[in-house]
Amino acid sequence: MKHFRLLGLVALAMAIAIAFVWRQAVDPIAIRDAIAAHPLAPVIFVALQVAASLLFVPRLVLGVAAGMIFGLWWGTVWAMIGCMLGGAAGFAVVRWFGATGVLDASPGIGRLVERAEQGGWRSVAILRLMPVPHSVTNTLLAMTNLSWRNYLIGSFAGMLPMTIAQVDIGASGAALLGSGQWLIACLTLAAGIAATFLLKRWGSQQRSGKID
Repeated sequence: MKHFRLLGLVALAMAIAIAFVWRQAVDPIAIRDAIAAHPLAPVIFVALQVAASLLFVPRLVLGVAAGMIFGLWWGTVWAMIGCMLGGAAGFAVVRWFGATGVLDASPGIGRLVERAEQGGWRSVAILRLMPVPHSVTNTLLAMTNLSWRNYLIGSFAGMLPMTIAQVDIGASGAALLGSGQWLIACLTLAAGIAATFLLKRWGSQQRSGKID
């Protein structure tokens, strides 16, 4: 098993290096032109998004491409399916390499990681709303002791608003920077999730006070 993991790590590193070298060729228009007319375009797109998650290709590229190819609603559906499968694949690969709990054992940030884990899916969702690359987030979260359930629920809640914004940009043909509405949506959802976390913590403290 150790040899398989080593070979897998080498293969993944080579694939990431190739993706980095050819990064200029990966853009929404090229993806649209390559698969839009194919009868299996949704399947191909989802497969590309899973590969992009593993190879550290920016999620923005695929999100905009989804809007160009499928429009807003179906683009959001296929982009979210691709994001979730890609996130799950990245999470699984890192854990397959035996990195589960590595950050918890870190002397510098171990306690912070443990506190984030106590927040469950809300902590994951808030992290997903921050300007951290999708693949990096997958890797960092896989190096904690978070459960699959919290990871998947939090990832869905955190990635949805940005995905809608990216797909909408592609569907409308607007400039990549857009009007800033995506930022408002993300901040609003982040505030809502943070509020539920704080309320849950406050409720726990109240119950503890009554017990005491």
